[in-house]
Amino acid sequence: MGDINKLNKFIDTICSNSAAVLQTITNQQISIDKKQTSGFDFDLISSQIEIPGILLTVNFSKDETFQMSIFINKTLVAALADLMMLGDGEVEYNPEEHNDALQEMFNQILGSVTAELSGEGISLNGVVNQVELTDMDIQREFMADNTMAEINFEMMGKEQSMFFLFDSDAMNSVDNLYVGFAEEPASKQTSVAGNQKSAPVNEEPAVSVSRASFQDMKTEQSVSGQNKNIDMLLDVVLPITVELGRKNMRIKQILDLGQGSVVELNKTAGEPVDLLVNGKKFAVGEVMVADENYAVRIINLISRADRIKSLGEDDI
Repeated sequence: MGDINKLNKFIDTICSNSAAVLQTITNQQISIDKKQTSGFDFDLISSQIEIPGILLTVNFSKDETFQMSIFINKTLVAALADLMMLGDGEVEYNPEEHNDALQEMFNQILGSVTAELSGEGISLNGVVNQVELTDMDIQREFMADNTMAEINFEMMGKEQSMFFLFDSDAMNSVDNLYVGFAEEPASKQTSVAGNQKSAPVNEEPAVSVSRASFQDMKTEQSVSGQNKNIDMLLDVVLPITVELGRKNMRIKQILDLGQGSVVELNKTAGEPVDLLVNGKKFAVGEVMVADENYAVRIINLISRADRIKSLGEDDI
């Protein structure tokens, strides 16, 4: 079994980055911290989370290769996904819309975790491999020997629990990540064993490194605060692009283009064109002529699920 202090350090890193990323995404004050660590206890899970719940499988690679699982209440998933889309967080869980949003959020969290660990000399990449709604009937048999951390999640005045699950391989991998990690800094250790030599007098003192601590800004927010925030954005100008079609060409073909050349696009005549805001597709329409100017009549808006998916795509 791995060192619980090293596991707690890893969990604290995930919790702090989760709070920071989710606060940015949802514009809500969020607190996430470890409540307790124990052996796998499905009775505790089912007492804190409505079953079925959402199970995320996270794969880590680079310095170590291992897997962890995260079990979350579906009501919390729905609230986070809705807030991400500028809603009020009061919606029913919809797997088609909310699972993709959750995956994107946690991939951003894992990217933040990677950056922090890199500063500690640890190279570790994490990615969400699977998101599923499950009652854990099958999984709990394989998780019987797992180590479980109950995480307290506080948002919008409500507290909920979520659970991190690590098997023995994951525990050993976390151990290896923090080789040389000690719970107490070396500078605070005033006694040594009888057969150990004290540090040389001319040894340079160890540099103390810690995460910056900032005072929370506590401001009163009215019930209509969210609407006011949105109202501030209503006059922001965004570029809208109408895309008639695309074509990939070799550099030689591009150099051969000249006046009168014809470039055939990937859409047929009369096929709907794409409308993009800041490079993200939000609707399709048909080309019209209005007062001798080109115009586009919108015939279909992209679903919220597809808009959520596009948030994680790089601009082409």
